[in-house]
This record gives sequence, C-alpha cells and structure tokens, in this order.
Amino acid sequence: MVTRKSPAKATKAATSAPKPASRERKRAVAKPVEPPAPAKRSKAAAALPVAPAAPSAEERYRAIAHAAYLRAEQRGFEPGREIDDWLAAEAEYEAALKASAQAPGG
Repeated sequence: MVTRKSPAKATKAATSAPKPASRERKRAVAKPVEPPAPAKRSKAAAALPVAPAAPSAEERYRAIAHAAYLRAEQRGFEPGREIDDWLAAEAEYEAALKASAQAPGG
C-alpha cells in the first residue's frame, strides 16, 4: 500500500531550506574554557607549610610493587614468599609515608 503525503506536509518540506553552512561552522567551533583562578591565600595561611598531596592509588601500587620486587631479588627470587615480600614492602611504604607526613617542613 502506497501512502501519499498530505499537501500541507509536502509544501512545508519543499519550502524549508537547509541551514546555511556558516551556522554549522559557528556551532562546531567552541570557545576555550579558561580554568578558574586559584584561590588566594592570606598572609597567615601562606606562612603555613602546605601538606604534600597524597599519592594516587597507582603511584602507591607501583612503589609497593617495586619494593616487593627488590626484596624478591635480594633473596634470589625463591618461590613461595611473594606475599611476604608484598606485605613487608607495603608496611615499609606506609611507614615512610607516615614519617614524611610528620616530618617538619614536609
């Protein structure tokens, strides 16, 4: 069964012209967004030491993995002690992180 468009729809479709290309280009080009300015610190706050940012999960993982590898290398890569190497490296990492957070000036 073939259907025909009503005369109103046919004339409306024929009369509507496509949008000019310049409009499309204007929409495609977005203005760069500037990041917000950093908040200014008061003189009293500027005198306080800034705490270092906590390491990311990936940085933590890589540091512990490297330390565990070095421990395994020191013992000749003897199998069966991988978990011990990891746990010791993790404890060492956490102790070093805690010591650096408590150290004066850093």
